[in-house]
Amino acid sequence: MEILERESALAQLQTAWQTAVGGNGRFLLISGEAGIGKTSLVEQFIRRQTTRVLWGAADALFTPRPLGPLHDMAAQLRGELLALLDGAPHRPAIYAACLQACQTPTIFVFEDIHWADEATLDLLKYLGRRIQQTCSLIIATYRDDELGAQHPLRLLLGDLVRYPGVERVGVMPLSLTAVRQLAKNYRGDVTQLHRLTAGNPFFINQVLTSGEQGIPPTVREVVLARVSRLSLTGRAVLNAAAVIGQRIEPWLLKAVTQAEADAVEESVELGILLVQGDQFVFRHELARQAILNQIVPHQRTFLHQAILDALKLPPAGKKDLARLAHHAEAAADKEAILAYAPAAARQAEAARAHRAAVLLYELALQHADNLPAAERAQLLDEFAVECDIVDRRPDAIAAREQAIALWEEAGLPLKKGRSLTSLALLLQITGRQREAEATNWAALEILEPLAPNLELIHAYNMEAWLSLGSGDSPRGVAMAEKGITIAQYFEDEEELPRLLEIAGLCWLYLDHQKGSDYLEQSLMLAQKYDHAVRAGNVFANLASIYVDFHQFRRAEQTFAEGLPYAQERHLDSVRAYMDGWHALLKLYLGDWAAAEEIGREAAGRPSTSPGRGPALTALGRLFTRRGDPQARAVLDEALDALLKQGFRQREGMLRTARAEAAWLAGDVQQTVAEAREVFELALTHRQEWYVGELAFWLWRAGEAVVLPAWAAEPFALQIAGEWRGAAAAWEAMGCPYEQARALADGDAEALLAALAIFEQLEARPMIEVVRQRLREAGASAIPRGPRATTKENPFQLTNRQVQILALLTEALTNAEIAARLHISPKTVDHHVSAVLGKLNVSSREEAAVLARTSPELRQK
Repeated sequence: MEILERESALAQLQTAWQTAVGGNGRFLLISGEAGIGKTSLVEQFIRRQTTRVLWGAADALFTPRPLGPLHDMAAQLRGELLALLDGAPHRPAIYAACLQACQTPTIFVFEDIHWADEATLDLLKYLGRRIQQTCSLIIATYRDDELGAQHPLRLLLGDLVRYPGVERVGVMPLSLTAVRQLAKNYRGDVTQLHRLTAGNPFFINQVLTSGEQGIPPTVREVVLARVSRLSLTGRAVLNAAAVIGQRIEPWLLKAVTQAEADAVEESVELGILLVQGDQFVFRHELARQAILNQIVPHQRTFLHQAILDALKLPPAGKKDLARLAHHAEAAADKEAILAYAPAAARQAEAARAHRAAVLLYELALQHADNLPAAERAQLLDEFAVECDIVDRRPDAIAAREQAIALWEEAGLPLKKGRSLTSLALLLQITGRQREAEATNWAALEILEPLAPNLELIHAYNMEAWLSLGSGDSPRGVAMAEKGITIAQYFEDEEELPRLLEIAGLCWLYLDHQKGSDYLEQSLMLAQKYDHAVRAGNVFANLASIYVDFHQFRRAEQTFAEGLPYAQERHLDSVRAYMDGWHALLKLYLGDWAAAEEIGREAAGRPSTSPGRGPALTALGRLFTRRGDPQARAVLDEALDALLKQGFRQREGMLRTARAEAAWLAGDVQQTVAEAREVFELALTHRQEWYVGELAFWLWRAGEAVVLPAWAAEPFALQIAGEWRGAAAAWEAMGCPYEQARALADGDAEALLAALAIFEQLEARPMIEVVRQRLREAGASAIPRGPRATTKENPFQLTNRQVQILALLTEALTNAEIAARLHISPKTVDHHVSAVLGKLNVSSREEAAVLARTSPELRQK
């Protein structure tokens, strides 16, 4: 950073602190590449303060410690927070204690949060949302050049920047002018120094203080040149420190090296290590990595083993399981890995750091070949649970299959039956319905003769779910009620959320109110017992049900509560499922830009992701209504996914979309075929909205239709010729496209109103239909040409596409645009393709030139 820029950044920090102590807390996000000066900026600011400072860092371990930075801070703070962290994990109490600590003026520094676990990221989101009600300042540093498209921190940043108390501070490379100021006594070529270091302050400082003439080509050479000045003992101590990590406890360093204090002082005097509180820290992680990489492998392994042995007997507090597992892996200590990795995984799971738990279980399983069959099966089952949560379902299936064989080998039929049921669920979710049915039947054959048993609860529950998928709701209700009876027999209320959820889903098409009541009760119990996964699933099911039953206001409320719930708890599968239905909701409510963005994101996930089906349906219907030729391919993909899954209960949702596409294409025969495919099934299950819309398309195709009295009212009204009533019903529901479609059956005035709505939505096929009807009605003046808003935007770019085009003028890559807008690179790619198509150009460069030279686009 240049001097003026650094002073400006320091002033921003100081202003934030003054605002915070005045009772309006602040949260600063400090970003920049490795070595750019983030930590030195914070340290310079801290040196000017006299208040309490708590500093914690995320470590670059193979698997991050759950709440690692908070453990560092608690050790400095002592009291309630330390006691909570040392006890059984209870996040609400821990978070509340942190918020209470923020009520005393304090500067909290969370360093290197790009390495942080999910629990730490959740804590930061929790505090960021509430920081204005405190008198503290939170500073979080991270490397913005290490955030891939799927990095968990990216989601947090997208949320945090929306909160009013959160500010960004970007730390930029040094300019040539700044390097000249720093290198006044440098005898070499300063311009070359700036070019080769890319203005990175750490690298420049290492060169300037190395005493060497010329510019070493790498940081490694600069750092090692300084290290070469150490004595042999000092070098050995520094090597041990590098293996310990970025932060080094003096007791641990002494236990590993048996060296005297002056051996450590050598590194401090050379500026390689710094004293921070009661610990040593490396001046920069780049320096630690350079030292670490030059240690020969066998010596590094020896040091990891020595550190592991020392950490087994800490002088105070609990053992750090994640850290023990990290050093056990590096030391290739198989016994220690099996002792600490599973325990660390369970600890991470309890802290809801599910991705970390997956990595730790994987580590344990890599060394578990010689464990007894039952122990290995247990690890595999636990691993499968975590894989399912983070949307790694193929790995979950493989783990369950191995566990089943091992439970058989161990002679434990109840355990085998439970694993079979869990496997059946995974198979069903991933579209293997018949295999799922056979697998759960095998579980029932094992468990029913051993009744009553708790495992049978899950098997009956799964059987109810499979019955629901095959369209047999009455059998589903019967199976679910059997499971509820066994749970009540065992007085196991904690099993009721899942049972009530499935029972509710089965009841929906028999007694909608009863089904909804069961689901709401399930959600209440899941939250009562802190069953995050179950509560997330119920949120997802309720959201999809409200969309499916056209209860859009309730759907919006459920998404508003359920999506943050799933995101905060890293329930990736739940979020994926909800995203697909969220796209459908946005489509119905006329927010087509959001429908496309959410739908593309959900449809771009792996084929096993549960939200792809509704997302593809939403996109297919959207493209149909826009007249986009890719609609048919998308709807075909959606049908293929549905048929593979075998879950026919909601096939009507897709068939109505395909019938609409056929009708707009003028294919009457295909319209009838699509609507007839599931019409009887929908009648059998009293699916009022499917029956109503399927009948609507049959009527449109010229078929005679007799509707039951319970069919959805808007469709029944339109079929009966009551277009005004239908339009009013759709308007009350907030569905502009459907409202306009009803108006299009009316008089000239209604046709003009329909045309205005369709033009606002850019629904080209229906625009042509309405114009034709107006011509046939003899209308003398049919509105033509673009709307006022289209005149302002002649290329018909959506708001998001305008943003994308503006960033193309900055020559940003898709990854850089994704980081700027907090969306995935794949979504950016889709938007870029759409922009190029609308501008009729063949390259990003041409689009950027047009954006700069077109008066209309410059105005945007």
